[in-house]
Amino acid sequence: MKNTLIFILLFGITTLCYSQSFEIRGVLPWHNFLSGPSAWNAQDYEKYLDECQKKGINFIAFHNYTGGGERYFNYVEPMVKIQYKNVLPETGFDHSGMARWGYLPMKVNEFAYGTDKLFRLPGGVKYFGADCSVLANTNEERYKLAQSLMQNVLEMAHARGMQMAMGFEFGVAPPEYASIRTRGDMYWLGHGSIVYNPFDPDATGILYATIDNILETYQGIDWIYLWLNEHCMFGIDPAVALKNQRMKAFFDENGKYFESEAIDDNLKFLGVWAQAYIQKAYDYIKRKAPDTKIVIGGWGAEYQMGLLLQGLDKVLPKDVVFSMLNPAQGAKPHPGYFKAIAANRRIWAIPWLEGDYSLWHLQPRVQDMRAHVKKAADDGLNGVVGIHWRTAEIAANFEAFAHFAVNPVDDRGVETIYRDHCLHNYGVYAAKYLAPLLASNDTSKILSGIQSDVYFAYTPAWGRLTHQQVKACNVLINTIDDCLLHEKGKDHLANLTWLKANYEFTLLLDEVSRSMEPAWKIREEILSGIAGQQEEQDVSGALERLREAPIERLFTTYASRVRSRGELGVLSSLNQRIWREYGLLNDFLQQLR
Repeated sequence: MKNTLIFILLFGITTLCYSQSFEIRGVLPWHNFLSGPSAWNAQDYEKYLDECQKKGINFIAFHNYTGGGERYFNYVEPMVKIQYKNVLPETGFDHSGMARWGYLPMKVNEFAYGTDKLFRLPGGVKYFGADCSVLANTNEERYKLAQSLMQNVLEMAHARGMQMAMGFEFGVAPPEYASIRTRGDMYWLGHGSIVYNPFDPDATGILYATIDNILETYQGIDWIYLWLNEHCMFGIDPAVALKNQRMKAFFDENGKYFESEAIDDNLKFLGVWAQAYIQKAYDYIKRKAPDTKIVIGGWGAEYQMGLLLQGLDKVLPKDVVFSMLNPAQGAKPHPGYFKAIAANRRIWAIPWLEGDYSLWHLQPRVQDMRAHVKKAADDGLNGVVGIHWRTAEIAANFEAFAHFAVNPVDDRGVETIYRDHCLHNYGVYAAKYLAPLLASNDTSKILSGIQSDVYFAYTPAWGRLTHQQVKACNVLINTIDDCLLHEKGKDHLANLTWLKANYEFTLLLDEVSRSMEPAWKIREEILSGIAGQQEEQDVSGALERLREAPIERLFTTYASRVRSRGELGVLSSLNQRIWREYGLLNDFLQQLR
């Protein structure tokens, strides 16, 4: 009887806890960079999903780049196979032999200072990346192996009680399809984008082929995620697009739903265009797989998706779930108008566990996770989904996000969260002395916004610190050294050493970038024609600064902390960007002497 009462009490507490939870408590691990899931294998997903299950996460989503605009024009990820009229676009997850995101291609055996020894490559493979990428010999194999991996992920997610969504960007397509048009108005051009007409037969065929592949490949998939392309409408003239009579008729009928002082003609057209595409996708999915749920998403800036949701709320079926990445790479919470939408439609916020502006650095965001998730609860949203790339570096942020997703009414503060995090990971002494410092750095954001924007190529602006940031890193290092003297547990000591290496790397990257800058400027001025022959003294000085750079310490320090697949990805990126540029600068200066 006593045991029964205890069970009922515990069950009641658990039920009460989860009754206050968000219906959707999700994660959005983002494919593109080597520090994220683009380089993961099945065992990495298994470990990740186990951790998600422990934290109460019940939903995982994936986004696919499928070509389109700007630097994504020919970027086609293989999780979705868009084959139409027997055209099979080139695809593949990125690896260290590719140059997609400013990487300078390198074989692993070319990596600096013995860092290649940390990479365990399959037999015969020369580049770092996911096995499904580096083991494939043909385009067909890249699709086959990647989709097999993601089928496994779907099975693992369902086994852990998690729903899964597979997504793609509607209205853009792999570049091969630009050549198959049978009508002159199949697509429009603007700012490097090819944007498709939702009323063109071939554009519709491509859309249906995409949906068919998701449903056939991922049987039992819970959701299809329809993403508005990040760059699709920049520079497009609606007057040109509206020469298509069917598009014009649809626009004339629905444009009134996208009118406000904040919306210009370009955004008004984008709203109606998105409405047409989403409605076509919705109708097709409901015919083919009526139990599959549909969610739309996009980027949160006002010139992207931000100003469109209120209009889309008026015209789309009410069972279409809305979502949007929080603005400014997560520096801001979801917009206030989400509250009104939440009164009549399910809608999710997407906080950023980290932003891709600083993917070589720690990004303390516990305060933001607390605030953004609690605001989502206060505004009546039914879901929160956290976007991220890395895993080890965002552990505290992820813990805070997951905790408040399950317990949004809990009122514990930032320092309490860090104390619990330190107690578990770093020990009792660290919980007392290190936690307040980590919490202070989080709330002050003193170490936020350090540049390492891996969606572009490296420049010496990366990693540069202010005097206040240098001081903050040194204070943290000194405090961690103190903790290392007092803590005894093997795991705690290893974790403290890992944390210290993060801040040491931050200081070293600042020094290396400063040392590379003089050589960089000379090369830039000569190649751009700003300057002619450089003075020998300037060249010698720049070469001396370059050789004084603590670049070996940079690499050995980062290598000392590698213990996750994502950290291997950063180490690969460091080699491909800094080590490769260091050698190129040295060679360039030598030729000037």
